[in-house]
Amino acid sequence: MTDFTGNYSDQKITIDLKDLGSINYYFTKPEEYSKESIFLIMQNREIIGLGIGDLDNTEAATSYIEIVVPENFIVTDFFYFLTKHMVQSGYKINAEYKMQISQVSLQLYEKYWQNVLPILSAFGLRTTPVKRVKPRHKFMASLADVPFKIDYKGSKATVYWQKRSQFLVKSGAILVGQAPLTKSGVIGFAGRFGLRLRQEHEKELHDNVLTKDIVLRSVNEVGTFLYFAGTNGWLQLKSPSGQTLHELTVEK
Repeated sequence: MTDFTGNYSDQKITIDLKDLGSINYYFTKPEEYSKESIFLIMQNREIIGLGIGDLDNTEAATSYIEIVVPENFIVTDFFYFLTKHMVQSGYKINAEYKMQISQVSLQLYEKYWQNVLPILSAFGLRTTPVKRVKPRHKFMASLADVPFKIDYKGSKATVYWQKRSQFLVKSGAILVGQAPLTKSGVIGFAGRFGLRLRQEHEKELHDNVLTKDIVLRSVNEVGTFLYFAGTNGWLQLKSPSGQTLHELTVEK
């Protein structure tokens, strides 16, 4: 059992978990909040979005749950942990990024999550959402030698889908220079992850141009690395004949 204190108003309910941070439930979109807060954006009892210090484009939401994690947490790592948990629960959340989180941190995050989950459930979070069909894409060896082109928001690249989890980005690729800011003036998770990917490959980058071939693990990683995501990457990768990677590989 976890001890807590709390208060409420006609705008929100606050649960203070002391050393475990706090949780705020908002009946309407909050005007002020921390740029390091994690938000579960809700429509009725289901999550329709996740964000760090960002509530842009959430007009469809009916409520908001703000998680202020303990001070010893790395916010981006816990956010990634959370997205993976939501995917495992059945939510169709974009979580194809691959982050390395230490086993010690994973155990810490899991224990924390089990502590706060009853509170989130009391606030209406459905841990098993209504199932929706998400397009699935099938890797085909016949496409491994096809040079798919990307030309989006100033980024340009040639990419080969060599194996299911292996996307070769050719040298000479041009990357978008600056991570976009949300309306709140912060870098969102995709931007933070894109900067993290670029840091991992900083030896292969010079003035936002790729100087050596690199391998990434998913369409999402490719888009996040090149242009900080923000669009469906399957539609941005186009074959010499003009067909998108989505058109060529989607399972019907």
